[in-house]
Amino acid sequence: MNFVEKSLKYKQVTLSVLFLVFLVGVNSLLNMPRREDPRITIRQGLVIAYFPGANAAQVEDQVTKKLEQYLFQFEEVRKDKTYSTTQDGMVVVNVELEESIKTPDVFWSKLRHQLLVGKSIDFPQGVKGPIVNSDFGDTEALVIGIESDNASYVQLKEYAQKLEDHLRTIKAASKIKRIGEQKEQITVTSNSEKLSQYGINVQQVIRVLQSQNTISPTGDIKTSSSKAPLYTSGYYNTENEIANQIVGTTKTGATVRLGDVATIKRIYTEPTSNITVNGHKALILTVQMLEGNNIVKFGEEVERKIDEVRQLLPGNVHISTIVNQPVLVDENISHFIREFFLAIVSVVIVVILLLPLRIAMVAAMAIPMTIAVTFALMHFLGIELHQVSLAALIVVLGMVVDDAIVIADNYVELLDEGIDRWTAAWRSASDLVIPVLAATITIIASFMPMVLITGAVGEFIAALPITVAIALASSFIVAMVLTPLLCYTFIKKGLHNPDNAKKKKGSLLDGMQNGYNKALEWCVKHPVLTVGGTLITVLLAGLLYTKGIKQKFFPAAERNQFVVELWMPTGTKLEKTQQAIRRIEEVVKKDKRVTSYATFAGTSAPRFYYNYSPEVPVTNYAQILINTTSEKTTEELSEELSRKVNMLSPEGTPQVKLMQQGSTLKAPVEVRITGDDINRLKQIGAQVQQIIQQTPGSAIVRSDFREDYYGIGIQLKDEANRLGFATSSIAQSVYIGFSGAPVSTMYEGNNPVDIVLQLDEENRRSFDDLLNLYVESPVTGAHIPLRQIATLKPEWQTGRIMHRNGVRTLTVQSETTPDVLPAELLTRIQPDIAKLSLPPGYHIEYGGEQANKEETFSQMIVVLLISLVLIFFILLFQFRNLKEAAIIMLTIPLSLFGAMLGLFITHNNFGFTAFVGLISLSGIVVRNAIILVDHTNELMRHGMDIRTASIESGKRRLRPIFLTAMAAAIGVLPMIISGSPMWSPLASVIAVGVIWSMIVALLTVPVLYIVWIKPADKKDIVIKSKTAQHVHQ
Repeated sequence: MNFVEKSLKYKQVTLSVLFLVFLVGVNSLLNMPRREDPRITIRQGLVIAYFPGANAAQVEDQVTKKLEQYLFQFEEVRKDKTYSTTQDGMVVVNVELEESIKTPDVFWSKLRHQLLVGKSIDFPQGVKGPIVNSDFGDTEALVIGIESDNASYVQLKEYAQKLEDHLRTIKAASKIKRIGEQKEQITVTSNSEKLSQYGINVQQVIRVLQSQNTISPTGDIKTSSSKAPLYTSGYYNTENEIANQIVGTTKTGATVRLGDVATIKRIYTEPTSNITVNGHKALILTVQMLEGNNIVKFGEEVERKIDEVRQLLPGNVHISTIVNQPVLVDENISHFIREFFLAIVSVVIVVILLLPLRIAMVAAMAIPMTIAVTFALMHFLGIELHQVSLAALIVVLGMVVDDAIVIADNYVELLDEGIDRWTAAWRSASDLVIPVLAATITIIASFMPMVLITGAVGEFIAALPITVAIALASSFIVAMVLTPLLCYTFIKKGLHNPDNAKKKKGSLLDGMQNGYNKALEWCVKHPVLTVGGTLITVLLAGLLYTKGIKQKFFPAAERNQFVVELWMPTGTKLEKTQQAIRRIEEVVKKDKRVTSYATFAGTSAPRFYYNYSPEVPVTNYAQILINTTSEKTTEELSEELSRKVNMLSPEGTPQVKLMQQGSTLKAPVEVRITGDDINRLKQIGAQVQQIIQQTPGSAIVRSDFREDYYGIGIQLKDEANRLGFATSSIAQSVYIGFSGAPVSTMYEGNNPVDIVLQLDEENRRSFDDLLNLYVESPVTGAHIPLRQIATLKPEWQTGRIMHRNGVRTLTVQSETTPDVLPAELLTRIQPDIAKLSLPPGYHIEYGGEQANKEETFSQMIVVLLISLVLIFFILLFQFRNLKEAAIIMLTIPLSLFGAMLGLFITHNNFGFTAFVGLISLSGIVVRNAIILVDHTNELMRHGMDIRTASIESGKRRLRPIFLTAMAAAIGVLPMIISGSPMWSPLASVIAVGVIWSMIVALLTVPVLYIVWIKPADKKDIVIKSKTAQHVHQ
């Protein structure tokens, strides 16, 4: 008694177990972790070093090169993807790790430790860091704004702290960060001339403030019976105490207090960034979720906490959610689930229309059980619900019903042969275990090599082949266990006497059968034209690919969010950047399609999307994150703003960016120029930039070196050396006077407030004020103006210097107009760029989408080849005949025309998911040919000759092949109708590809079999093992 027979005999046990599994599956669907996109390992991190006072060239020579050389010693670092940005006073190295690194946090911890303890880099004195920032890749679940124009930043901080405290009580909450704080400081301002009149110098003020405002150990006093600790504290508590601090005496002995020579005032620090929400002053809270939780339920908990805190805040303080991943995930998952259940209904309808009612109902009842088993296994294996795993279920849905149909159809045939219901039930499955399993493994083999794709793209798509494999395996299990039981219970008799219902259902197939019979007879009579015609379609597929189908590696994300970025000239003050971005903000604010927005000046939004990369904070950068009413609105509004932003902020470089799927890109089109000399790089870059700007379809063309900027060099005269002045002392005096330096700290509870010393505003507005700055001679003690010992020299400085792989690399970047794809623009500019005459040691390569596509497509070609090899050997193992395996494999390239036609008809681009569709198609289409070849062998075993068997096989197998193709095509139809730029290309390739391959297989395979299989092969075919029995569909 085999397993199938046992499951029938003990049907109560079988049904109980299946019912339990069904409940587990339903529970898994309801409680599985949900995400918008698959979890991707972020292998990027920032290593930052500061060298205050150094220009970009000095930082490059003394810090950047040494830091890069040190980092490249680690084998984990991927050198070709690591690049650095060097500018005044700092360097930021974007380090990317090798794709083989599965736990980047381990490496970042090792790097931090070695930089902290090892002191392996010989930096010059004054360099601060390096600092390793590996939180760079953390994606926020929610970004929350606390906004009010009436509250101070101190009050906003208190409100934010209150919300933060409530959010920390959520078990699933991970990191909570606060962004946008404006700190208070106490400024001590004076002018050097006034200090000089009182005989006071800056260093004297610093020494007094630092020595007085401190806590020092004082010891204790011991008596005969006890010991009492002693405390001496000069901590300042108010601005008045600072003003009353004695800093010296006059020549007449009069006491000089700090308030006599300086103005003490509490103000906010000069901001380096500013954040507003919906046009109002605001602070931002970012919230992350612990892995493995349901983000939708997490979002509901956060909303409850926000509602609680709202009740505690004044009416003029508002809390708004700027980024709400839980809501986005819920909407996207719900959309996919609707498509999924629509696909189920569509497949069931097709099955009922094309099969006898009893067989159709048995097959249809197997679908929910198969799906439940699939969800249970997905949950057990830790596969989350997201767009990729759900897309995989939709793709495979048309295939999971096949096994149940095969078993039910075989059961009816056994009844027609006079076998009793019990025996027919268990034999219906056990007789077909090997062929059904082989067909299932063949399809799995076409999908599973995708897990070999490495990097972020590989992690993104990995859930698709695994989910497909789980679903097909579940289908096989259900077909072997449940379907025989359903057949035994609901199908009491065979189909000896076709009833009216059957005739009605078969009318469509009858007409199709007649037409097919005539077409097949013609093809058999004209084998050369038939085979030649199908081979020509391969050439037509190539023509469609090159001439009729546009190429885009990854489409824009389907989100109701986009950003507007603004780059001002290097060195622009924050106030000027804010003025420029506000003009764009005013347009956004008035648009009713905008639900909310947040403006970031001097910084950027935190990482709120998996492939969005925040910019390093600089005062000449600003960004608006915009939420709209819908995805369609996002496209419309972003296109409208693209036409307006240049007029709104002509002094800067504004650009509108949609969120993108796939790998992070700085720009879709990039031309990288590598060489040693900065000026030569700029010259070549200007030529490339001109070529791109003059090419139709380009937009916002720029160089990543940015603009040169104007600086002032302070050069000491010989007189300075005679009076004992050193460069460092002059630099310190100028820094304190003009930028202000924190010299001490006053504490208010746990809130530190810096005490900052600087010149008053009226004395630091011009170059003359700089020359009039009084400094004290270390030799004579005299206070003299800077103009006596130094001169000012205007200097042009490089905006920033970029390195890639440790080498100077200038990149010309370009966006594209809405009607032009990056691949099209690249094709237009490459001939002119190739004509440029480059000096020795300089070369050009292409980045952007092209580089990502080349890297990933090369892997996908390998994956396709592996799939084909696996399928071939599975076929060879099943049929044990090289010719038959080759005939079946030939149907794969013949399906290409259908795949390209699908993209052409639906106006979809050829990109990553379309390529995934091609790989998937290779396993799906061979099933039709397997059915024909296997049935041909079966007929030959019953005595037919090769020609007759081939023709009859086509005629008799039309129904299962047609049903298989239609189920697969109809299953993905909801994805095509949805118009998803991500998944519609895949669905189009599969739907039309499967239908076309059905036509090709039905007409071509019989002809190839007649032409290729000779009578000498017949003996070998007839004595085939029974394991190569008929594979039904």
